[in-house]
Amino acid sequence: MLSRFSSIDIGSNAIRMIVGETQNSNLRVLKKLRAPIRLGRDVFLSTEISKQNIDETVDAFKTFAKTNREYNVVRCRAVATSAVREAKNRDLLIKKVFAETKIPIEVIDGVEEARLVHNAIRREIDLEKKCILSIDIGGGSVEITFSENGMMSATESFPMGTVRILDQMTKRKLSENQLNVILGEFVVPLTNYLDSHVHSAPLHFAVGTGGNLECMAQLKTKMLKKTPATYLSLRELREIADRLSVMTYKERIEKLGLRADRSDVILPATLLVQTILRQARIEKIFIPNVGLRDGLLWSTAGLS
Repeated sequence: MLSRFSSIDIGSNAIRMIVGETQNSNLRVLKKLRAPIRLGRDVFLSTEISKQNIDETVDAFKTFAKTNREYNVVRCRAVATSAVREAKNRDLLIKKVFAETKIPIEVIDGVEEARLVHNAIRREIDLEKKCILSIDIGGGSVEITFSENGMMSATESFPMGTVRILDQMTKRKLSENQLNVILGEFVVPLTNYLDSHVHSAPLHFAVGTGGNLECMAQLKTKMLKKTPATYLSLRELREIADRLSVMTYKERIEKLGLRADRSDVILPATLLVQTILRQARIEKIFIPNVGLRDGLLWSTAGLS
């Protein structure tokens, strides 16, 4: 019997929806949607979601609700991460969305976020008899998870996402070439966490999730003319960062085809990944092109 499910990931840089169909424990993706609403820009600067972004979120959810009806979705699950989690007026957003669309929003913590992402990863990559480090770079937070034999062994969420970094630069009137000042302050707890876990078992490789990591993989083919786009070496990340650093936001949009809401966060994200890999002594990161909404979809369909 065919059943259709959908999941919605309310992130700090965008809101993403995915619709899937299950049959005999298999899941086939039918549709993906993305609304470029940067909730983190409000929350990390002023602690509240602006009226404009609340209205835009409600409009986006009206589209999602219509999509659910068109695809005869039997269950939809929507989760919110760091931006909504930290917003003082999050209840207002949740109530308005539900009043207009009847879609409830769950606010999840970093551990549940990491669990759902890990669930998506193990559907794409064979993790048996392997020790890996997974890195999920979001707008509001970074989730670092250690996995042994396909099971999470440790996870931590760090409030150092790309939108949050940009907001700190805005507050302190710093330019992009001063990114290392902000990163240096943000990465101390992350470095301590990695140092305390990285020696417990030898790591085979790293896995990267989220839109920023997927964009980096695409830049490997566009900027470096290298394939495949399924992994990046530390050397390739350094080269991408060096080339991005001498381009303006406008040039990244016009020459690389990046979206406006990706062109300003991609360099901080690339530098973050470099820092994590160096600290973990890993030379390569795989990009399976799955993330929170994929793991959430599997969970919503009862296949986690």
